[in-house]
Amino acid sequence: MKSFRIFLLIIFSALLLSPAELFAEGGAEPLLDTVAEVRRPIITGRPAVAPIVEPVPLPAVEGRVGLVLAGGGARGLYHIGVIEALEQNNIPIDYVSGTSMGAIVAALYAAGYTTGEMRDIVTSGAVEKWVSGQIDDKYKFHYNTHPDKPTMLSVYAEREYDTVKHKRRVTVQLPHSMVSTAQIDMALVELFAAASAACGGDFDRLMVPFRCVATDINAHSPVTFAEGDLALAVRASMSYPTLFQPVEDDKGRVLVDGGCYDNFPWQALEDDFCPDFLIGSQCLEALQPVTQESRLEKQIMALVTIPTDYTLPEGKGLIIGRKVESGLLDFSVGEQTIELGYKDAMAKMPLLQSRLASRRDAGEVESRRRAFRASLPELVFGEGKISGLSSRAEHYAATTLAFEQPRRRRSKQAGDARVQFSIAEVKDHFYSLMATENFSQRSFPQVRYNAEHQDFGILYDLAIKPELRFSIGGNLSSTAYNQIYVGMNYLSLGRQAQSASVDIALGPVSTIAEVGGRTVFLGRTPTYLDYSLHLSRRSTLHGSYGNVTPSRSDLEVRLLEPFASVAFGIATTRKSILELGVNAGYNFISYEAPYDEPGATHTRDRFRFLASRLRFEHSRLDKMLYPTRGNRFAASLIGVWGRDKWQTAESFATKSLCGGHRGWLGAKVEWEHYPSNWSKSWFTVGYSLEAVYTNHPDFGTPYATVLTAPRYSPLPHAKMIFMPQFYANRYAAVGVMPTFSLVKNLYLRGGFYALLRDPLVADEYMYYMTDVSFVYHTRVGAISLSVTKYDLKTWNNCYVTFNFGYPIFGKRGLYY
Repeated sequence: MKSFRIFLLIIFSALLLSPAELFAEGGAEPLLDTVAEVRRPIITGRPAVAPIVEPVPLPAVEGRVGLVLAGGGARGLYHIGVIEALEQNNIPIDYVSGTSMGAIVAALYAAGYTTGEMRDIVTSGAVEKWVSGQIDDKYKFHYNTHPDKPTMLSVYAEREYDTVKHKRRVTVQLPHSMVSTAQIDMALVELFAAASAACGGDFDRLMVPFRCVATDINAHSPVTFAEGDLALAVRASMSYPTLFQPVEDDKGRVLVDGGCYDNFPWQALEDDFCPDFLIGSQCLEALQPVTQESRLEKQIMALVTIPTDYTLPEGKGLIIGRKVESGLLDFSVGEQTIELGYKDAMAKMPLLQSRLASRRDAGEVESRRRAFRASLPELVFGEGKISGLSSRAEHYAATTLAFEQPRRRRSKQAGDARVQFSIAEVKDHFYSLMATENFSQRSFPQVRYNAEHQDFGILYDLAIKPELRFSIGGNLSSTAYNQIYVGMNYLSLGRQAQSASVDIALGPVSTIAEVGGRTVFLGRTPTYLDYSLHLSRRSTLHGSYGNVTPSRSDLEVRLLEPFASVAFGIATTRKSILELGVNAGYNFISYEAPYDEPGATHTRDRFRFLASRLRFEHSRLDKMLYPTRGNRFAASLIGVWGRDKWQTAESFATKSLCGGHRGWLGAKVEWEHYPSNWSKSWFTVGYSLEAVYTNHPDFGTPYATVLTAPRYSPLPHAKMIFMPQFYANRYAAVGVMPTFSLVKNLYLRGGFYALLRDPLVADEYMYYMTDVSFVYHTRVGAISLSVTKYDLKTWNNCYVTFNFGYPIFGKRGLYY
């Protein structure tokens, strides 16, 4: 049996190792011939080296060339370097297409921009501002800022009618997108409106024929743009879902990023132009599967995206590209990304030149570019319209947009009385409107060229944001100065803007409540009327304020201040106000007197007052807390009149109060400056000056005399505690604030401050405070770790504090 198995194994092995030709029934002859051709004689000794067979090179192509630019967010800046290398080596570009960021670069090239101009746009920092969604502070009217409202997060709500319960209800309104596109939209208008007019909406008539791809979100299909508004086409192609608001075209299609269905649109060129050769440029993210820890936008794109084939037709093209790890909106490394594209294209240049015989010298390219740019109309606007608003709200918006202002310049036609604005003026007015945070865009601005008047018209489709806004904020501190802030604001827009608000800040040592309203009267010079009721309570009787050495001079008191306020103001410029205000209320001061039982705190002083102030203020500071750029100047005059009542040991025994009338006048000047020529440096030095002069009288008790006098408090911590040496009727103070920029948004900030009190009324008249802080600015508030020192003569009064957010100190009824 065993021998039989061995026999079968031998037979089976012979069958496997025998030539297949022996079992062929037909066609055996060609196969035998083939085998015979590849047989080699057996050679003993050193084996022969098999020859290396080189691939047969493809013939060089002569003809038209299409350039295809893939999407990829900030990685798409790679394409600029690729185009630069192609032009330097005389590689022709006859057609260009792109998706998303690729569409932007492709459109810039088709519109006649040079790669140098594209580099300038990227390195200027403008792109980072566009995609941030934050309107630059320079467009905000100073009278609209609220330094006493430390909002971290806001949500909008609207009153709707419930048809089931037959009553009104408040529903939260979620935003249309994560990033406001106001700046992006106006940037695209500025970049492409003139080119769109020059080609008459036919993308084949651009300097280079252009195609881009968007996605119809309802039809779930790609949409190729070959005509229409060039800026709108690009905006549709780059509308990343959830990040940017979708756009609607003139056919009613709601469009989002073309990368959802075709992130490498070579087929668009193939269908419309059938180029002889295709060059693809790709800078893609290193693909990683989505996990439960992936970012939100990555999860959403994985859901709505169909995988793209990033290859070109066989034998008809060449791809230049790489995979990188970088953020979707990380434009801070734009210059490096462009250089990567240039280097990769130059590395592929020998192969590309061997595959492509066509050439076009730089002179011919520049001639075509100059000819196209010469056909561009001047980008001036002679007509502005608004849709989507009520007539009253439209009047408000039109006033801000300056549609109703007198003419700035005449159009080119003699005798034409049309108002014309430059693109800079149009952007300025539009950003000012959006900076109010009262309006949102319903769709992309419609821009049309008027050949008769040789200018453009623009139509804004706007909506009023929901009338109710709820806000939260506050301060998380290592000290007792913890606070939580909640606020509600109601806004009604008509020919005037009418708002009403309730703001409450709660904390163990500080509580502030305010109920008020504002009426804004728009015109060439906006004016406003504020009216409010305030209640603030401050106590340093209990709690720690971060002292690491003994605290020897701070007062332990409780200050309660209810008052009513009315103010009328004029916006003399966008960043300046002139305001006249009146406050009326009480100051209640409580503390533990020597004749009290231990721990007994009673109200010892009360001051009923009427105070008035005339103030001028100009501010361009970039941040509410720990600024690094800009300046602020304020000058004011005050007058205070009132009646003081206080308690002494004798009156305490008889349950009575002493009283007297008090009144004083005062003036104050403040100047804070962070030089702009250092704003982009790693090191800046700011400085501040402050001077006060009053004839503040003595009150019935020392506590009341100190706490009703002007106070010098340049630091947040100095506002948390009551340090009597920094209260004075007359003083001059100076501060120096060196700031080191460590990384983006992280600073090491120092401060040295000196106070000169009136030397005629005190033996000791020089006082100092110093501060060193690590500060990190987030979008919701500042994070700071600070060491603050008062009184440099001893080790006393040294504090270490941590804060996240904005400590709220509220307004003072006596102004200062």
